[in-house]
Amino acid sequence: MGEDFRFKVNLGGMIEILSDHLYSSPDVYIRELLQNAVDAITGRRNWMNEQEEVGSFEGAVTLEIDEGSGLVFSDNGQGLTEEEIHQFLAIIGESSKRSLETGRIQSDYIGRFGIGLLSCFMVSDEIRMLTKSCKFKDSSVLEWCGKPDGTYTIREVSNSEAMDLAGTKVILRPKPGMEDYFTKERIERLINYYGMLLPFPIVIKQHGKSKQLNPTYLPWEGRKTNKQELLLFGQMMFEEQFFDCITFHSEAGNVSGVAFILNYAVLPSAKLSHRIYLKNMLLTENGNNLIPDWAVFTKCIVNATELRPTASREGFYADEMLEAAKDAIEDAMIDYIADMAERDSDQFGRFFRIHHLTLMSLALASPKLFQTLIDYFEFETTRGHMTGYDLRMSGEPLVYAPTEAKYKQLSQLFFAQDQLLINVSYVHSLDLLLRLGKVYELTVSAVEDWAIEDLMRDLSPEDADEGFEFLKRADRILKNYDCKAELKYFSPYNQPTFYLMDEQTLLKRQIAASKATADSMFHNMLDAFAADISNEMAATLYFNYNNPIVKKLVEVEQTDLLKTFIEILYVQALQIGGFSLHNNEMSMLNRNILTLMERGLSDV
Repeated sequence: MGEDFRFKVNLGGMIEILSDHLYSSPDVYIRELLQNAVDAITGRRNWMNEQEEVGSFEGAVTLEIDEGSGLVFSDNGQGLTEEEIHQFLAIIGESSKRSLETGRIQSDYIGRFGIGLLSCFMVSDEIRMLTKSCKFKDSSVLEWCGKPDGTYTIREVSNSEAMDLAGTKVILRPKPGMEDYFTKERIERLINYYGMLLPFPIVIKQHGKSKQLNPTYLPWEGRKTNKQELLLFGQMMFEEQFFDCITFHSEAGNVSGVAFILNYAVLPSAKLSHRIYLKNMLLTENGNNLIPDWAVFTKCIVNATELRPTASREGFYADEMLEAAKDAIEDAMIDYIADMAERDSDQFGRFFRIHHLTLMSLALASPKLFQTLIDYFEFETTRGHMTGYDLRMSGEPLVYAPTEAKYKQLSQLFFAQDQLLINVSYVHSLDLLLRLGKVYELTVSAVEDWAIEDLMRDLSPEDADEGFEFLKRADRILKNYDCKAELKYFSPYNQPTFYLMDEQTLLKRQIAASKATADSMFHNMLDAFAADISNEMAATLYFNYNNPIVKKLVEVEQTDLLKTFIEILYVQALQIGGFSLHNNEMSMLNRNILTLMERGLSDV
């Protein structure tokens, strides 16, 4: 058998790991001191219960601040014996919360890894601790002094500092550059941030004055909830006013809290800060694993007692318990919205107007809420803005244009014939419309599935004969613009032409516009893109034979004059369809207008 050796830990390297990788900021030294105090108070209460001691015990934490120069952090918890000091403060990874029988951390403790006190080395070159164990009536007061090089001393003290000590005092002095972490303003802010929900008083002392910082109870638990009090509490915690609030509770993880609804709109992609607590101690502002992704219109305060923290105690382990707690929070929010829509239409109307964008995501994520919310969402259509309720009650097929360009191109034609066309180019509009069709068994289809010619009528045989030669000549003129001509009857009669192109032709047009302003490198790239697009003509300029201009145009025999008019109508059709003009098209329009002006002036 070979000799057994023990691992050795470089404490300086361990502190570097804590500061650079495990903890997000030196601020956490206050959190770790608070956390150790909470566990010490819990330990004393548990020990008293085991001993069946008579009498109540009220935990308390006191912080005495020497502005910018020092901090004395005291708790009246269980304290440590000398044996426990050697075991728990000298062995990295050991914890005083661990059961000696099972080796497991007991569930009513916050700390789990026995490294919290080391965080004080991030702000101080020495940790001085006075402690007295509650386990023995004649326990001595012990002083432990630790340094970042891994050395420490222990001695008994009996001076005035030790008199009346019950529990533990941690005494710190700032190392150079860390004085800001020892000011009353900063320490008070950190106490409010990390320990506002702790169930025992936290008192700050300075210059002979004392101030209790926390209320020592959860405002949403233990008594009848007062919504106005909750909203004031939320305003104090987040420093803003809220629209309303929602309380929730999950048996899984013993999670409870309140979601405050913002008074202003945020983007669906927003990442807001929450206050997530473990056993009343702040754990994280990141609610990604606990707050539903769609609930970006809320800021939440959550307290859990049974969820499992990560090593840094800045998040929870993802497990079934966490997922169940998240489901409970989600259900509470959904029930609140559904109940508000049913019972308070005015309140719901205000809520919907503020948060309609994020509610779209919620409607798609929650089948339970879709039918409640869809009736309120608005869609742009050729009949003006219509709600989901209007669409499902219209009694006709729901035809949509998939892009803004396609909608602009077709809307005038649909509008003139009182045909419904829906613009779904806005965020979530298409998904909501398709879901509407599925839920209510309505016909929903893209406009490409319809023949646009269905909105037009073929010419009578007599009119077709009259227009035959015109079409041949118009085709030759429009060929230069990758376009063909058609003669139809359609509404409105005062619109002489209608221009229609497919997506491929639209893409070619966009590439041509980009080439006009691109440098040589991008010019070649755009040429390569254009080469992959079919050269087959897929654009049509429809001439409206109901229109008096077109009827007159059919009679024009002079080729150059006909070309001038057709090119002017072609550019007009592009503008009506919402297409931006290329430089050559604007030049062509100007040239033809100038030609007509010269003809008119020469006849005067």
